[in-house]
Amino acid sequence: MTARAVMGGDGLLLGTRQGGLLDGLDPRHARWCVVVVTVLCLLYVAFALTPSSYAMASQYLDLEPIKPLLGKARGIRMDEWTVYTPYIQIAVANDFGPINAHSPYHETLRSFQSLPLLDWGLPFKPYHWAFFVLPPANAYSFFFLFMTMAFVCGWALFLRQLRMPPLAAVLVAATLYFSPYIQVWWTSNAGAFALAPWAAVAWLRVEHRGLRILASAYALAVWLLAIAYPPFIISAGLAMAVLVLAFRRDALGLPRLLDAALAGGLALVIFLGYFHEAIEIMRNTVYPGQRESAGGGVNPVALAAHWFPNLMTRGFYPLPAFEPSNACEIAVFSSLLPLFTAVLADWAGVARWARANRLSLALFAAGIALITCWIFLRVPLLVGKLTGFSMVPPTRALLAFGLLLNIGCALVLLNGGVCLQRRRLVLLAGLLLAGTLAKFAFGQGSYARLHATADAWPLLCVGVLALAARRPRLAAQPALLVLAVAALGNLLTNGLFNPVQSAHPIFAMDRAAVLASMQARGGQMAADGTWVVPGRYGALLPGLGIPAVNHTLYFPQLAYFRQHFPTMPEDAFNTTFNRYHHVMVSDVAEPRSMYDDLVEIPAAPMLAAPAVPPAPPQQ
Repeated sequence: MTARAVMGGDGLLLGTRQGGLLDGLDPRHARWCVVVVTVLCLLYVAFALTPSSYAMASQYLDLEPIKPLLGKARGIRMDEWTVYTPYIQIAVANDFGPINAHSPYHETLRSFQSLPLLDWGLPFKPYHWAFFVLPPANAYSFFFLFMTMAFVCGWALFLRQLRMPPLAAVLVAATLYFSPYIQVWWTSNAGAFALAPWAAVAWLRVEHRGLRILASAYALAVWLLAIAYPPFIISAGLAMAVLVLAFRRDALGLPRLLDAALAGGLALVIFLGYFHEAIEIMRNTVYPGQRESAGGGVNPVALAAHWFPNLMTRGFYPLPAFEPSNACEIAVFSSLLPLFTAVLADWAGVARWARANRLSLALFAAGIALITCWIFLRVPLLVGKLTGFSMVPPTRALLAFGLLLNIGCALVLLNGGVCLQRRRLVLLAGLLLAGTLAKFAFGQGSYARLHATADAWPLLCVGVLALAARRPRLAAQPALLVLAVAALGNLLTNGLFNPVQSAHPIFAMDRAAVLASMQARGGQMAADGTWVVPGRYGALLPGLGIPAVNHTLYFPQLAYFRQHFPTMPEDAFNTTFNRYHHVMVSDVAEPRSMYDDLVEIPAAPMLAAPAVPPAPPQQ
């Protein structure tokens, strides 16, 4: 059986209308959908649920264990549970003021990872508004709920602007959300992914020019202020630009382009106005200010992993052949959509659609080929500088590649048609089984560490697809059925990478128990009340209101460290401390930076009274 939709020569799906996510639904069903989603959202916030891995903090600090309601906390999400969540605690403890008054560094809280602060940027942080009306635990829950809904609704609405039918758009957006790449980076980078499509949606959908400019500028400013991390922003923006150029060229008239320029200019003014001091500081840092990337370096097996989920991993973690990577760096934007497309698409229908849309598909292919070259080929740094790609490490460009690949496959299925024949389903199961067996090539003798439950989910999904195809009502729309099963596959495989964790323990930690644990570990208090504790703790201690030299510093604190290391040569001092870094106390004789984001310092100078910094050398 097949299902086809025809695209016009301008790249638009004929017979569909750009609109909302409930278009075409029976009004009664639409109301029930709204009611059910609203109730679930209210329950989520009422119970203060989050995907945080902060339960790891109790284990790390030798406290009474915190147990997630579902799943398990992930140590690899240290960027969240040792940095972002503690900084949320710091913002709450400082009554949302701009400075951490409880820290020896007195660091600014206006960071590139958005925090709830009472300043003029608050109108552009709707995801943090709940902190000013709800208890902190419920407000933090609202933050993650906002980002989840913004992701699914935003990307679904963006796909609607590509003329994708409403239900198909929601299913593809859910597939993207539950992809391993999004889930492993989610808890500390949610804003970069969830808020990306909204400016494009406003620009494409709003007809009134004044409202279009204002809505696009606001959405863009909200995105940029949420997490100003150029690799993800550029990668997501590039993917959307390719999709618009390929499938919505009708929107690229001069008036809309001028509107986009005006909206971008307004958003840039807001961004620079809010971050101008931080930008000046960070551009002169050793890290990340001087970080640039050449192309290539990603293992070619990662390309195959987009078609065969779990090919490089066992339960999210790298197979022996890919160590010493980790769950975040090994992840790709995989789903069952590419393999489903290769096996189940009606390629005669796809050929007809392609002939009618040669330019659209040529532009799309050129865009994805360009990104593929940057990821896998050794492109010189100079080329990266000239094209702007040097700000996007190849592993971060996987975001653009995955978005384009999965959305492109969905468009092929919807416009070319689907064949759910028995022999194709058998072939699909055989290919998935072959992909599972192929993991033996990456075992390096450790064959017991290759497979996990996640390897069974894709095969189960093929079984679900085969059973559903026998039901006439479901088989009547085979493309939607295939999209639904692909979304189910990612939900089953990756849905619990992040746990379901109550936020109440996050804001009710026993500070006295933490101090006792730190004393047992050899921690000492300096004369000024600052704690110096052997080890690396990220921002966990400051997050609990403990003034500690152990911290994660978004911005360099050169004046503070110069007081304690007045004789350290200027070049070595700048190279060591002029960076974003975790401060770790260890038994080193002199401060040193072992990694880009880690600085080790000796305890004795931090316990001594600060020295008067020497006068600057005469020029």
